[in-house]
Amino acid sequence: MPYPQFDYDIIILGGGSAGIVAGVMAGGLGMRVLLIEKEKMGGECLNTGCVPSKALLHAASVVHALRTAASVGLKSCAVSREEAAGALAYARETIARVRDADATEQLLGKYGVTIRFGNASFQDAHTLMLEEQAIRAANFLLATGSSPAQPDIPGLKEVGYHTNQTIFDLETVPETLLVVGGGPVGVEMAQAFHRLGSQVILIQRADRLLPRDDSELTMALEAMLRAEGMDIRLQTTLTAVRWENGRRVATLMQDGNASEVVCEEILLGVGRVPNLEGLNLAAAGVAFDPQGIPVDSRLRTSAPNIYACGDVLGKYQFSHMAEYEAKIAVRNIVFPGASRTSFRIDPWTTFTEPELAHVGLTEDEARAQGIVYDVCRQSFAQDDRALTEDAGKGMVKVLTQGWSGKILGAHILGPRAGELIQEWTLAMEQGLSIRAIADLIHVYPTLSMASQHAAQRWYEQKAEQPLVRTVLQAYVNVVRPRQTALVLGLIGGGLLGIGVGLARKFTRQRSGQLNHPLR
Repeated sequence: MPYPQFDYDIIILGGGSAGIVAGVMAGGLGMRVLLIEKEKMGGECLNTGCVPSKALLHAASVVHALRTAASVGLKSCAVSREEAAGALAYARETIARVRDADATEQLLGKYGVTIRFGNASFQDAHTLMLEEQAIRAANFLLATGSSPAQPDIPGLKEVGYHTNQTIFDLETVPETLLVVGGGPVGVEMAQAFHRLGSQVILIQRADRLLPRDDSELTMALEAMLRAEGMDIRLQTTLTAVRWENGRRVATLMQDGNASEVVCEEILLGVGRVPNLEGLNLAAAGVAFDPQGIPVDSRLRTSAPNIYACGDVLGKYQFSHMAEYEAKIAVRNIVFPGASRTSFRIDPWTTFTEPELAHVGLTEDEARAQGIVYDVCRQSFAQDDRALTEDAGKGMVKVLTQGWSGKILGAHILGPRAGELIQEWTLAMEQGLSIRAIADLIHVYPTLSMASQHAAQRWYEQKAEQPLVRTVLQAYVNVVRPRQTALVLGLIGGGLLGIGVGLARKFTRQRSGQLNHPLR
């Protein structure tokens, strides 16, 4: 028992992706662990985020495939908005299926982790109150996650709206939907509901969608979404909402000009805020601000025995990053100073169709840092597998540096880009050159061939440089012929020497100078 003076060695606040991973790891290392969850195990990702959104996107993709089946020689089938409502039920059912498959609570129990539910509040750096019970622990891990930001817009609360936490509760597909925010949540849900039959208006404050992603690819994705029929309005803000004749009327501002749109429902996707309310962090000596909890490279807060990870940090709000951070935090709690975070590799994917995947630097970021870089591109319009699946849109785009072929970033707009980006993520994590991807055998025909062909562009670009072409031509025309003659001469001389040696050996055997052929 490492800390006998305390009730637990580690108390984890939050039962989402980060908390679950931390609990399993800490329990597996023999620590006495208590995990406290305020509402439902699985957190935002399982209950109101990743799982239902991807289920809805899949169902919407099926509807879109039925409507556009003529593109592959089949009969297109009309799917009404009323019929498409079944996709919402499918998304809710998927949550239950994933929860059953995960068996999270059983897994935590296997490693001796105690699970309790309720509101927890710190009394000091080693004590918190859980439903009027004082519990003490040597260490704490804050993994309370985040919630949708809810801006103060006149009339918004009065008329009502949805976030990712409530949109999946809809029983019907709205006739008209105003989506506020052009980040991943807004763009994904806008496409999903558009395909399910809603008339969607997507507004974005910035001058392009998905501003954290590669600008070239986000603009290409925007063009594809517009081609599907979506109404996308950039540099546009929602300034007010009111009820009128049983419908919501939204006032929009674009380039100083006001306009109004009538909509049945409103979905907000304007960012997230850390879940800090009620924790009484000040009593524990934990510094925080509206953006999240500051931590050092070992994920330790301003209180030496309290660590934090996941969305509550306010930095990389993705489940996979939360899991990565949770592992680092537990290592440092159990083995102090053992690990440091490294956010050099920060992959993510927006699961539109086609998907948009990202890892490393974008062109804008490289230019801002004064980095000289090269770009290698490969279009899916030239990928055999993509063409067989009627998915030849988008490209693989890779940023490299210098003659070493160092990979600075990789960005993919295309079919299953979220899967394809893993190869580039591993290469960057392991410090491999782009040549490693170019030279690796890729199974044909697969979408991954597009990654290999993009990497092979690096060789082509280097070979096309004037100095390189001059050197190569000199080698081919001058050096190589002489080298070949020299090699042939050496080989011929070697063969002649072997022949002479064998002849002498045979002669000596015949004359009785050698008594045994192996002597």
